Amino acid sequence: MANTNQNTIPKTRSITSIFRHRMGTEKKNSEYDDLLEKSNIVGAIHREREEKEIIEILMKEPAGENGDPPVVAITGIAGIGKTTLALLVCEDDKVKGRFGSPIWLNAAGKTFDELASIAGPVRNPSLLVLDDLRGEISVSELRKHDVSVGAGAIIVTTRRTQQSLGDKPMHVLPLKGLDGEQSLSLFTSLGSSNKHKEEIREILPNCNGVPLAIKLVSTFLESRAGTLQEAKLSELLPRRLMLQPHEVQLLAYVSLFPDDYLIHPDRLIHLWIAEEFAPPKESWRQVIDDFVDSGIFQDVKREEDGDGVVKSCRVHPYMQELACFVAKKKKGEFITTGIGESQPLLRASFDMRLADSVSKLELFLKEEKRSKDLRTILFHGMVESPLVLGNQQAERMNEYTCDKVLSTCKALCVLDLQHLGMNMVPSSIGKLKDLTYIDLSHNNIEKLPNSITKLSKLKTLKLSQCHLLEELPKDLKDLTKLTHLHIDGCVNIQSMPRGISNLKSLQTLSHFVVGKNEPIACHEELKDLNELSGHLEIMYPERLKFQDSSSKWMNQKKHLRRLTFRLDQHDKGNEQDQEKALQVLEPHTNLTVLHVVGYKGNKFPSWIPSLDCLVKLSLYNCSTPEPLPRLDKLQRLEVLELRRMHSLRFVAEECDDSVHRVFPSLKKLTLWDCPKLESWWRNDNNTDGESRNSIIFSCISSLQIQYCPNLTRMPLYPTLDEILVLVDSSVEPMRDTIHYGESNPTLSELLVLENSSVEPMRDTIHYGESKTAKEAKVVPFSKLKSMSIASIQKSPPERWLVKFTSLEKLHIRDCLQLEVLPSGFKLLKSLQSLTIETCPVLDLDRSPDEWEGLEKLNSLIIREIPKLKSLPMGLEKVKSLREIRLHDCAGLTSLPEKIGNLTSLVRLEICQCENLASLPKGIEKLESLDTLIIKDCPLLMPRCQPYTGNDWPKIAHLKNVVVKQTSQDFGLGKLRM
Repeated sequence: MANTNQNTIPKTRSITSIFRHRMGTEKKNSEYDDLLEKSNIVGAIHREREEKEIIEILMKEPAGENGDPPVVAITGIAGIGKTTLALLVCEDDKVKGRFGSPIWLNAAGKTFDELASIAGPVRNPSLLVLDDLRGEISVSELRKHDVSVGAGAIIVTTRRTQQSLGDKPMHVLPLKGLDGEQSLSLFTSLGSSNKHKEEIREILPNCNGVPLAIKLVSTFLESRAGTLQEAKLSELLPRRLMLQPHEVQLLAYVSLFPDDYLIHPDRLIHLWIAEEFAPPKESWRQVIDDFVDSGIFQDVKREEDGDGVVKSCRVHPYMQELACFVAKKKKGEFITTGIGESQPLLRASFDMRLADSVSKLELFLKEEKRSKDLRTILFHGMVESPLVLGNQQAERMNEYTCDKVLSTCKALCVLDLQHLGMNMVPSSIGKLKDLTYIDLSHNNIEKLPNSITKLSKLKTLKLSQCHLLEELPKDLKDLTKLTHLHIDGCVNIQSMPRGISNLKSLQTLSHFVVGKNEPIACHEELKDLNELSGHLEIMYPERLKFQDSSSKWMNQKKHLRRLTFRLDQHDKGNEQDQEKALQVLEPHTNLTVLHVVGYKGNKFPSWIPSLDCLVKLSLYNCSTPEPLPRLDKLQRLEVLELRRMHSLRFVAEECDDSVHRVFPSLKKLTLWDCPKLESWWRNDNNTDGESRNSIIFSCISSLQIQYCPNLTRMPLYPTLDEILVLVDSSVEPMRDTIHYGESNPTLSELLVLENSSVEPMRDTIHYGESKTAKEAKVVPFSKLKSMSIASIQKSPPERWLVKFTSLEKLHIRDCLQLEVLPSGFKLLKSLQSLTIETCPVLDLDRSPDEWEGLEKLNSLIIREIPKLKSLPMGLEKVKSLREIRLHDCAGLTSLPEKIGNLTSLVRLEICQCENLASLPKGIEKLESLDTLIIKDCPLLMPRCQPYTGNDWPKIAHLKNVVVKQTSQDFGLGKLRM
């Protein structure tokens, strides 16, 4: 693809066959040449746009004043085609003419010094390619280690979803999967025979457009006849995904989980440990991150604290298939799942969400030869949306079935029974002498049999979210090998059993409940548990009796990283006990996350500012009258949450005019339901506002202020780039931040440029003609992606939206005085989702020209806008719209014929629009429209009845039509496959 203007492109080809005219005088780059020799353009088909975009950047963009070369990062999951695209760019005639043959470095796992040593002397100008970069990197670091010296441009390929090259902005090009037509084209080009045509139609969607996945599926289908070729495929997978041998074993374990099942990494890690798999060199969490980077896990949700660890994910559909394939190859020696095979099983799993799951389980248990040696059995219940009856989950395994499992599978080491709605655990559990791991979480159990304490090998006992469980077994102390005890969410447990301090191996104790009648005993039990790690929540710490207030044994628990104090909010008159308890329970300075809930003491513990490693602090429902401790001392604090602080009037004592930056690491701030909060500072009496208008949060990304109507003065937030939420709160700080950007045009007025002090501001720098830091302009809100405003009493400043040029999501709600769309609305060229609701005087027809600039808008939701009579004038110009939802708009009487101009519309939803009488004929032109939903529209619904309604001919071609009354179907919905 040397010439991107060519009209005909072969469907598949060898790079070396196309580019045989490589410059023979260049120094040979063996790694690059090897890639050229081995590579076919798998996935390069349909990448013409990306290739052209990269080439234009490389050819047009000059180096910066410091000689820093332009940098392009190609990002995406494993197998998406990053390396292939980089190869294509390197072999383009124009690129070769300017840079010659590239300096190609495999950057995976290498230090800067190693990269510099491998690169050797670099002629000027060269194209430097860092392939498969795993860590973060900056141009200054490359320059420091002589890696980029002489480079005219740099291409980086990385699996990271976001890559920041330190002190210089870079061009990030995320590669997405191929669409259905492109995927089929690629599969066809690979030469697969027609005999697999039906199979590929079923399997191909699971590849999610990943070229490597498509290639491997093609290879697999063609190689079914030969076991040797199958073996090669099982070797190809880990090599192409850069998996270590132990990670292949861990991937095979994933086959025990059902398709599209929500996986919590903590559960998976605990299972891996229980299976005694070889521990990784780094950490189990690093394996999870590697699986995310490799594209094995998707739909990833992360914790919001500073660690940002993965809290839930799903297996990529294609990777699930391959995990099963790898597991199948290890049949008899590692893992097998399913029913109907003759070999003995080591591990099995059952999806208890299915209607026939119990009958399948009973059938399996009858095959004693297969079940007697079973070491692991996992039961998968309703993790996401359990059927709840009252406060209980629906029962999916009764006591009889559970007892049958326990009495049949006598060799079990790992037993996972979570989310099954179990009411009782049979006493026969005590007979599983080899059991090391049992998970009974999310069940309706009220009491555990004491026989469970006879499991002498038990290391992990998980009882999380067993809301009805009233107590732990009295002989829990006999489980001397117990390492992990999870009782979070067991709200009915009122005390801990005696002797828990005997569990010397205990590393995980999610909760410790201080009993009301045994404070001294609880004190001694908790005191000696010094191997605890991870997270600990102490409930009712004020009940502890401290004979010596100077005996601060809590700081001996140096492995704890997250700590929660949950105090009794209903016990009146215990304020002094609370204050004394928290002052004594000073944790080790290694602590990274601290939560305090329900504190009523006169002042907060003095040790909070000394927690040097703290990255998250959350205070909830604390009624302390005194101001907060010196939180500005927490230099590493990234997340601060103050919720339901009804007595809080100020956050800090002083407003220091000499300080321009506060909380240098703070990324996320949440202020929620603090009705008395007036200012960030107690002594902020400056009437002209000059001092407070020069103090900023220097790297904040997310800000949520809800139900704080009196807060008008706080540090400004010009670097905000992720989320801004203002609900029933003042817009004054936002006004001040906008004005700050207009009155403080240069960074030199804001920061002293020392070391990395300018680093937090990096993402808000916009380079003009001169690209020096001193002349870099700060444009507040220019990087913000999402904003929600509701119930604000004063309007934002005139033309305030002109600053929000990167906004992708906007939600406007309960703005009672909003009459017209804000001026500058059409400048939101990045806006993708817009929701407007409950604005009684808003007339959307008064701003027809504001819609035409919304080039990327794909979702529009309008709810409770009584003045809306039809679709807003000018909306027909938004060709990108894919979804429109109209809810509870009493004034809506018609839809315009011009709706037919919305050629990208896929979904139209109309609900509770009582005066809408008919559909326009223009709806027939919407060839992309897939789904039409009409609910609670009494005039419209009769006209849309299948075959009999007057408007039915207009919508008969649609795939999915739903006409529905609130509680029952008004007419027969239609689903056309």
